[in-house]
Amino acid sequence: MEKTLKLRAYTGETKSVATQASLAEEEKKSLELAKISALLEEERSKSLEHLKTIVQLRESLKQEQARSAELAKKMAEMEAKVKALAELEAGEMAKKNAQLEEERKKSLELMRTVEQHKESLRQEQAKSAELEAKAKNMGELLSKISSFAAMAKPG
Repeated sequence: MEKTLKLRAYTGETKSVATQASLAEEEKKSLELAKISALLEEERSKSLEHLKTIVQLRESLKQEQARSAELAKKMAEMEAKVKALAELEAGEMAKKNAQLEEERKKSLELMRTVEQHKESLRQEQAKSAELEAKAKNMGELLSKISSFAAMAKPG
């Protein structure tokens, strides 16, 4: 059994149509590949920009964290100073209050002493006035006695 194949006669056109279709397909794929490559390159470029932005933001974040830590440290130092000053001031105020209370007590004591001296002075003035009155009376009595004695003298 023999087999026979029937082939069409080769014409140059068929090959060129097939070749053109193949070339068109290749060009289409090449254009798609170029578009995809361009998109890929664009995405790569955007990714690099985003990566640079992320790196810059991380660096900024580190700097801000360092500043925040420094500010927190300074804040804690200032709070400690304020607390120490407040304690010192409270101590000074307590000391001054104690001194003021002591001065008030001394002042009251001196006022009592002054009042006592005023009372003593009044009493002394009253005694002095009484003695002056007695002395005046005695002077008058002495004058009377002298006049009686002079009258009683013979002579």
